[in-house]
Amino acid sequence: MGHIFFIAPSSPGSLDKLSQWTFRWLLEHGDLAEDATMYTCNSIEDATSLLDSALIVGQSPALIILDHADAPTDQNMKFSKMLHDSIPESWLVEIVPDTMPVPENDEGNLFWVRRPVNEDEWFSTLEQVLLRNGSPQWAQNDFN
Repeated sequence: MGHIFFIAPSSPGSLDKLSQWTFRWLLEHGDLAEDATMYTCNSIEDATSLLDSALIVGQSPALIILDHADAPTDQNMKFSKMLHDSIPESWLVEIVPDTMPVPENDEGNLFWVRRPVNEDEWFSTLEQVLLRNGSPQWAQNDFN
């Protein structure tokens, strides 16, 4: 399965509920929990360091969740772009405020979830990115 990163640079602790839901979902899907390692990062620096460590040993993350909080910052948007450009084989799910305009998706590898997120919606997101489509490059454009 691989690594799952929860990154919340603008609102530490905001992804606690999502990480709990993710852990429960992994346990309900048998073998997925055995190989998964979950990390929480409260800064872009921490996330970069942990991601670098995983990539050095050749383990691309299975999933990265980036929380933009109530308003995306320039730093968060640059970090998001860098993740998309440098790890295209990993899913990046971005949690965005309801008021944020979402860009048109030409490549099929952007996955935006508007806040507030409920448990059923999150389980559906996990099923889409971890079971149906192992990588953004293999994704079918039947979501978003």
